[in-house]
This record gives sequence, structure tokens and C-alpha cells, in this order.
Amino acid sequence: MKCVYALAMLGGLSYLVAGCKPVQSTADLDQSVVCEVKDTSLESTNAVCSPGQRILFLPARFGNAQLPVLFASLHCDHRYSIAITEGAVSCIYQPVSKAVD
Repeated sequence: MKCVYALAMLGGLSYLVAGCKPVQSTADLDQSVVCEVKDTSLESTNAVCSPGQRILFLPARFGNAQLPVLFASLHCDHRYSIAITEGAVSCIYQPVSKAVD
């Protein structure tokens, strides 16, 4: 009986995993270019960076611990890793389409 239960669980798990697909192909990512920005403005970042590029945020001013988190929430693709410290953020650029207060 335990064997049947284990096989049923394994079959169900295989079914769930088989349905997983990546949302964005890695071909859409441009890891060869690092886009460096110094402020959180969507307009200035859109002017120099393209979605899918690696982006590095090095703020012009330091001391606001919320600034890197704010930047990551507005500019980073959260399907990929985000490296964040008190003074910098590195991630894959994907700007938000709409920011709500």
C-alpha cells in the first residue's frame, strides 16, 4: 500500500513539474552590457537602459536605506536574482508599467 501511495505522489509531482515553463526566455536577456544609473527616476533610466539588460544602481547620495529597495521595486525583474546592499542594486532591468501610490 505504501508503494502505491509513493507512486501516486511521484506521478502527481511529475505532472506538476512538467507544466512549469519559463515566462521569459534567456535569449531576451543582454548580459553583455551593464547599464549604470545613479537615481531612481523611471524616465532617466528608460533613456539609457533597455529591458533585459543588467542594470547597476549606484546612487549619487548615500544614507537612505530605503533607496535601494525603492529602486529594485521599480526597475528590477523579480523573476531573476537581485543583488541588493545599502548602497547599490544589481539586477535584470524590467521597469514597472504602472506605479501606484
